[in-house]
Amino acid sequence: MKNLLVAIDRRQDAEQLMTHAINIAKLTDAKIWIMHVTEADPDDFLAREAGPQYVYEKRAKERKNASLEIQKWVEEVKEKYSIDIEGLVISGEVAKSIKKIVDERNIDLVVAGHKKKNLLYGLFAANKKKDLIDDLKIPLLAIPLV
Repeated sequence: MKNLLVAIDRRQDAEQLMTHAINIAKLTDAKIWIMHVTEADPDDFLAREAGPQYVYEKRAKERKNASLEIQKWVEEVKEKYSIDIEGLVISGEVAKSIKKIVDERNIDLVVAGHKKKNLLYGLFAANKKKDLIDDLKIPLLAIPLV
């Protein structure tokens, strides 16, 4: 196992997911990719025509905050565990973004959290999205979030 993808939705859940990913990375000498998917990039020209300015400003702020959070995780893990790690903040649809990163980065395992009505859980359990696991063609480690 060389590459792990940790799909993060919320900061409070990220700690549980990262604990598992770090343990696996230590055992396998794998690289960790932390990924958070945001709404469409407000700098996209086509998206700008779809709504009022405050929507774009809010999305830009959320994306900036997500990028800062991911970078903070990356630095903490590098410093504390000496693990190869990179962070990604991508705008777009979550399922497509996960599939794209899995293919581009040769990911061997996706680590994601789930709650009964959690967004990430829904991606893997909802009828219209259930094929994502098959499309990935790699294991998914679903961590129950408390």
